[in-house]
Amino acid sequence: MPVAPGQFRDVLRLWASGVSIVTTRRAGGIQGITVSSFTSLSLDPPLVLVCIEKRARCHDAIAAQRCFGVNILSAGQADLSDGAAGRRGVEGSWLAAAPHRTEVTGAPLLAGALAWLDCALEATHPGGDHTIYVGRVEAAGGVDGKPLLWFDRGYAGIAD
Repeated sequence: MPVAPGQFRDVLRLWASGVSIVTTRRAGGIQGITVSSFTSLSLDPPLVLVCIEKRARCHDAIAAQRCFGVNILSAGQADLSDGAAGRRGVEGSWLAAAPHRTEVTGAPLLAGALAWLDCALEATHPGGDHTIYVGRVEAAGGVDGKPLLWFDRGYAGIAD
């Protein structure tokens, strides 16, 4: 018998991870969702995966657009993360005021991110109440700085 969802969540809160926002286009603008379930998958070809809850507002948009951006947040971007996480309602995830640009695929990439990956949708796989989206990295970049981290249900940073 698997562990209960509450116990599973309580244990995983102790896994420190970087904070990223997955972005895609929506009618009238962009859409983002804060995720910690992001990882590299392959170097050759360059692949990453993100896991998106099926009920999430951007879930279907990623499949429809066939591309997405992964924006690895810098230490000063907690407010942006909160908006994309839905803590400011539906419109917060629209990231309407967030400056962004595009590179190769047309997926929106957030200004000020510590690093970014521009991904073409390569594959999708079922993953319980989530979909695993595999992206082929078409362009990437980053800047010097410190990451925004998530630990024990709150933001954290790296000490100097």
